[in-house]
Amino acid sequence: MDEHLNAFWYMMLNGPAWRALPSEFGKWGTIFQYFNRLSRAGFFSFLEQRLICGNDAEAVFYDSTHHKVHQHANGPGTAEDQSIGKSRGGLNTKLHMAVDAVGRLAARIILTSGNISDHTVAPELTADLRDTAGVGDKGYDSKAHRDQLRGQGCEPCIPARSNVKNPEPYDEFLYRARHCIENKFQRLKVFRRVANRYEKTKRMFFMFIIVAISVTYERDGLWPPM
Repeated sequence: MDEHLNAFWYMMLNGPAWRALPSEFGKWGTIFQYFNRLSRAGFFSFLEQRLICGNDAEAVFYDSTHHKVHQHANGPGTAEDQSIGKSRGGLNTKLHMAVDAVGRLAARIILTSGNISDHTVAPELTADLRDTAGVGDKGYDSKAHRDQLRGQGCEPCIPARSNVKNPEPYDEFLYRARHCIENKFQRLKVFRRVANRYEKTKRMFFMFIIVAISVTYERDGLWPPM
């Protein structure tokens, strides 16, 4: 077990191919299958649920970030199924995430193709928020999204696009704290296996992201009480 965990940590930090794992960790196929089975069994979805403890915060900050897709990440299924799509930077997977001010997840993460807009994902990303301030950038500016938040008892804090004639007011002081979601993305991308996508399946890439988030919880003492 310790060898498997050490191998996973090595993968997280250095991002090699599974076949390139140093032999001292054991057979790469055995290690891959161990984590593949955990992923298929839903362990990392269960872990994600444990990580969602920031949804009762006074403010929730949400945004997305791109992960460059390596050419070896072409796997089974359609590109849409695997959340791979072409944007300005080539093939990307997009991570949509919502956190509170200290970096705790406030909703389930969503992986989409790189060409999917933030506005399209916003209803699903924020569907479970209640009685909080929803803070997003101009990519989330729409009357429908603001109405959704207010219908859930939330107060939108979203600046209007520059071409809007009658922009709604928003809390500029609160909006300045939106950097906390960018800080979270930066901390996740310290891990090379998360900064770029090498996994052929969306399910396995999700696994690495969830583990990276768990590491930030451990380092910052963010785990909720049992």
